[in-house]
Amino acid sequence: MSESPHSSGPRPVSRRRFVLGGAGALAAAAGTGLLLPGTARADQVLTSNSTGTYNGYYYSFWTDDPGSVTMTLGAAGQYSSQWSNTNNWVGGLGWSNGSRRNVTYSGTFNPGSNGYLALYGWTANPLVEYYIVENHGPYNPGSAGRQRGTVNADGGTYTIYESTRRDAPSVEGTKTFQQYWSVRNSKRSSGTINTGTHFDAWEAAGMPMGAFNYYMIMATEGYQSSGSSNITLGSGGGDGGTPTTPPPGACSATYRTTNAWNNGFNGEVTITAGSGGVSNWSVPVTLAGNQTIASLWNGTASRSGNVVTVTPAGHNRTLGAGQSTSFGFTVNGPSSPAPSVGSCSAG
Repeated sequence: MSESPHSSGPRPVSRRRFVLGGAGALAAAAGTGLLLPGTARADQVLTSNSTGTYNGYYYSFWTDDPGSVTMTLGAAGQYSSQWSNTNNWVGGLGWSNGSRRNVTYSGTFNPGSNGYLALYGWTANPLVEYYIVENHGPYNPGSAGRQRGTVNADGGTYTIYESTRRDAPSVEGTKTFQQYWSVRNSKRSSGTINTGTHFDAWEAAGMPMGAFNYYMIMATEGYQSSGSSNITLGSGGGDGGTPTTPPPGACSATYRTTNAWNNGFNGEVTITAGSGGVSNWSVPVTLAGNQTIASLWNGTASRSGNVVTVTPAGHNRTLGAGQSTSFGFTVNGPSSPAPSVGSCSAG
């Protein structure tokens, strides 16, 4: 699918994501075997559309111009890319589910002309495609949308934009959905992003977020350009950033795979309470059609279709301000796609 330029530059970038990962996406995964955190493997070179996990991180790679772009996955949390006269591509490393977290990254970004370095992801209900743009070429990718204010975050000022995509490809098929943008006014290629600050600013501007059912990656994107990047996420081992405390009276849930083997894996979900504490939390976990939970600990589960809703097992029912607890489970079935965790609800 292509984009046609308008008088001030290319259209906002969101055209494609039915090929990218996350629950419900129609992605074809390549090299998706999960590894224990810290387990290294040789560099993997990607030239065609794929998603999966590599050295403890989720990756996504998409291009509408095969052969003109290469993304190389290296040590835990590191990737490099080179593209030449590419119509459109995007790829990066991160997590199979978005969340409120501090994301630390560093590296180099050389977009040539039109390109974007951004923390990128989707939410469900409402379906939203979001970008926290750290660096870009001569074209500001949010500028075709409606300006909704600014937010001071992460040592700089970001301009907030909102735009609408109508009948466009998404992680849920062809739909109409909103795009949210925070575009940093002083460009950078290294730093820390507090995602919760941006999420809260969007909400305050009347731009509601949905459930974090889909991936979040530190992405490089090129549009009708040539360029390169070399990006490394923070601490490694499937982390690259730490969960942040949610707002008062709320809670957050983050997922990680702790172990994997042939046709099975263990998963863990961590629940963190906001400043007011929570009780009787509830977290939905969506499985693929060929995945079933064989056992679960530190929680009580009820199932409806492919969605397993987990509630406290008793001892971890009430959490004080900023406190965390976790539950875990063993799944029979392939480890990709990873289970998606919805929004944590507090009773």
